[in-house]
Amino acid sequence: MDKKDSKSNMPSNFNCIVGSDTKISGDITGTEDILINGEVSGDIDVKARVHIGEKGKIKGTIKAVDISIEGKVEGNLKIQDRIELAESAYITADMECGKLEVADGAFYEGKVHMEGVEKIK
Repeated sequence: MDKKDSKSNMPSNFNCIVGSDTKISGDITGTEDILINGEVSGDIDVKARVHIGEKGKIKGTIKAVDISIEGKVEGNLKIQDRIELAESAYITADMECGKLEVADGAFYEGKVHMEGVEKIK
């Protein structure tokens, strides 16, 4: 079983890490959990969990199983299970998900469409 971060339900050990001094221009695909503390301009499509740290900035569509956001996202979210927005999250996106958790202080602008987990893939 994965160790859990005390601030979220996301695993504390990630197979892929985008560091805070890293900027990626292009799409990311994969099957492993990913931690993003840097900047990504492009789509992210992973069959796993995504965690965007406080310094993380994403411009693009994100497709994943679960996502926890502490940073900034501009685009769309298509998440099979759960979206977690921390108090530091700043989101301008339309979201599709099975579950949504929003902390007090999180900023969100966009539409939310909640479906059963099986319908979003």
